[in-house]
Amino acid sequence: MVFESVVVDVLNRFLGDYVVNLDSSQLKLGIWGGDAVLKNLEIKENALSQLDLPFKVRAGHIGRLELKIPWTDIYNQSVEATLDGVYLLIVPTASIKYDAEKEEKQLQEARQRDLDRIEETKLKAAEQENTKLEKQDTFVEKLVTQVIKNLQVKISNIHVRYEDDITNPNCPLSFGVSLKNLSLQTADNYWKPSLLDEHSKLFFKLVQLNNLFAYWNVNSVLFSNHIFRPISANAKLRMNPRSDVDFSSPKVDLMVNLSEVAIELNKPQYISILELLGSVDMMSRNLPYRKYRPQVHVHRNARIWWKYVITGILEVDVKPHLHMWSWQHIRCHRETVKCYRGLYKKKITSKKPSVELLEKLEATQKSLDIFNITLARQQAEVEASKAGLRIYRPGKQMEEEESQGWFGWMWNWGGEAEAQTKEVKTGTFDGLFTVDEKAKLYTAIGYSETAANPNLPKNFEAMKVNFHMEKLSVSIKDQKDKNEIIKLTVEELKSTLTQRPGAQAIKVTAQLSLFEVTGLATKRPAPTLLSSRKAATGAGTPLFCILFETNPLDDSANQRLHVESQPLEIIYDAITVNNMSEFFRPPDDLQLDELTNATLMKLEQFRDRTSTGLLYVIETQKVLDLKVNLMASYVIIPQTGFYDGTQNIVLLDLGHFKMSSSSKKDLPQLSVGSSKIEDIMSRAYDNFDVQLSSLQLLYSKPDGDWKRARKQKRSPLHILEPVDMKVVVSRAMVVSDTRMAKYKMFGELPLLSLRISDNKLRNVLELVDSIPLPESRPAAPEAVIHSSAHCEKTPEFSRPFCFVNLTGSQEDLFYDAPSSPIGEKAFFPDNPMPLRYADLSKRTNLIKEDPQKNMTDFIMRFEINELSVQLCRLSGAQEIVVLQLDIEGLGTELKLRTFDMTSNTFLREICLKCPEYMGQ
Repeated sequence: MVFESVVVDVLNRFLGDYVVNLDSSQLKLGIWGGDAVLKNLEIKENALSQLDLPFKVRAGHIGRLELKIPWTDIYNQSVEATLDGVYLLIVPTASIKYDAEKEEKQLQEARQRDLDRIEETKLKAAEQENTKLEKQDTFVEKLVTQVIKNLQVKISNIHVRYEDDITNPNCPLSFGVSLKNLSLQTADNYWKPSLLDEHSKLFFKLVQLNNLFAYWNVNSVLFSNHIFRPISANAKLRMNPRSDVDFSSPKVDLMVNLSEVAIELNKPQYISILELLGSVDMMSRNLPYRKYRPQVHVHRNARIWWKYVITGILEVDVKPHLHMWSWQHIRCHRETVKCYRGLYKKKITSKKPSVELLEKLEATQKSLDIFNITLARQQAEVEASKAGLRIYRPGKQMEEEESQGWFGWMWNWGGEAEAQTKEVKTGTFDGLFTVDEKAKLYTAIGYSETAANPNLPKNFEAMKVNFHMEKLSVSIKDQKDKNEIIKLTVEELKSTLTQRPGAQAIKVTAQLSLFEVTGLATKRPAPTLLSSRKAATGAGTPLFCILFETNPLDDSANQRLHVESQPLEIIYDAITVNNMSEFFRPPDDLQLDELTNATLMKLEQFRDRTSTGLLYVIETQKVLDLKVNLMASYVIIPQTGFYDGTQNIVLLDLGHFKMSSSSKKDLPQLSVGSSKIEDIMSRAYDNFDVQLSSLQLLYSKPDGDWKRARKQKRSPLHILEPVDMKVVVSRAMVVSDTRMAKYKMFGELPLLSLRISDNKLRNVLELVDSIPLPESRPAAPEAVIHSSAHCEKTPEFSRPFCFVNLTGSQEDLFYDAPSSPIGEKAFFPDNPMPLRYADLSKRTNLIKEDPQKNMTDFIMRFEINELSVQLCRLSGAQEIVVLQLDIEGLGTELKLRTFDMTSNTFLREICLKCPEYMGQ
């Protein structure tokens, strides 16, 4: 049958990339026999090359891989897959001896995988434009559902370990992940393991995960230093195979339950992680120089190492860049690309290319990079299309092959299939299956060629995923056997994801019930730094809720985002804060410059991608329903930095924060003829109302009732009386009109009142002075001393090209042809006359640059209606106002444009009073 060939081909493709010397013929015989067992498979050294990391596999094997496929009754009986005993030992590439032949072979394999991925991407893009493949997608979905329905999976005894004595030879590290068991089995509607019920409309799968844990060892061979302790989880999968006609239950309904996840991190592990992150960057940079690296120690071998430095720089950085700009190399490169383009054109226009042609193509391909190969292939395809030639591409159906039905795509998975397989294929679907076999297959998977795909109802939830984690704890320790410096606990974390394909809608909700942070216990109980229990407003109310939805059912908006949180009590604990500062302070001999630069580059890329995504959302968005409601949390700062209820405190109430989008439903309809341009432009803004209420600052002694004072507008404990503020933020939908500001902000603060006495001011200053601060690090030595010391400590990572400052990639050098490939100097610095050797990039920018408009970027207007400052003196138990400053109508207006800025500050009235003497 067809399935045997498909399974053999898929397994060969998957295992062939990772397993050494896979016996395809033995696998084929086993699959056709219904029971394939592979034992003691060796994993390739470059199995991790797709991760683009300087790591390789030193040792790895698969103990047992078994497939049981009941070909005689594949539609009803279960397919069993078992994977047992996967052990992988990963080491830095620098610790493996360089082998030129092996490295070249691995490089060509990685290049070929990249080219295959590019071709697959091009095929998928072409398939998306083909409407004839919609029915094929439906068939594939049905077939995959049937496979999952009858599938039983068991994975056990997985251990992946990384060992590194290169990063810090004096303190080797190792970390790994281990899994004891992962199983997928059929269950009944009560979620008990059972045999498959063919008469049930739904089928149920039970997923069990047992003893998954990770560890990080520093200068130890055991794996007892867990990053997270062993966790177990279970998932319940319910699938509706007839979801295209039966809308009573979702197509996929998944429930995931985690009991507890405990994460621990100590100081040696943290330092080891920082060292490894910095080391990975250095190891990646040293990969091109591995072939020249001597296998002797630096001590007493200075001549050999200096030769390594000079040779590495010349062979890797200098000579290739100079050779790249020689006319001989340019001519040779052009001829090679032209030759490859012609050979590839012959290949894609030949139904059965000759072996000689394929060998020539492979030999020519070795001297080109992926960019030039892809470009030459694209040019060859364009030339063939213009010439009216027929293109034969693996995985692409030909016109006469479209009659094969929906199995045609399977035959092309493997590219050049074996001759025996091709003999079986007759070129038509009827040749592959008899009428009875085809009808039996369609009945088993619930597929019909004539049935049209109905439009799904908008309220039908095709996919539903529920996630529940009972408890999550994160602990940070100075040492493994010491108390936690800080412990974060989250309880009852729940999340839901639903998808409604009929409305192209998605909905995500998340909530948690408890959030608590405890500090360091030193001869005292562990202090509570942050708690939701003490500040809770009501029982049963979730602490934090978030909802994000696109295309809601009520059609009131295109996107909806709702965020709500209950208040938190935050207490400053000086001992915990100081110890945390000390914990995250890296040692003096650990240089984080390279790590910081690499991290910033990654963050820059992430920021650019995120900005692009947000820009797309902003441009395509019509209506956003935004509601943010953050209840008032408060921060307690106690005297001496430790709070037990007997100290003077300063309390900062962060206030109740609300933010919502302004609805435009009730606004009158606008028309081009009758409405003014000003009214139309005012509608071209998304407006958001921001409110902050009851922001206040209090000072209280141990006998003061600060909880009651928080709810009052004025009390003897207040320094800053409750402040209410309103702000309207507007964002323009059109950013190309000079008359419309991109962003506008208008704010108003009705009253800002400060009241403080001399005694209270003195007490606040004493309180601040009594809090111990983290110890500051002594001034760092000069950077040159740092770099030399670092090189002495880790000579194996001393970058050979640190003596020459090389910037930019080969692509940068190519596009900046008039400049020298080394440094910023021109090719002919002593001859300033010829303009053709000038920096053409600057002239190009001047030519292409359009005159910028003086756009309005930002407009702001903020006003404080009334400002009151009262300075008091304490007389007995009362505060007598000595000096009072009243200001009315204090505000500012700001306008930022591309080339200028204007600001206007105004004040309506000011009054300075001495109330104590005004009666006299």
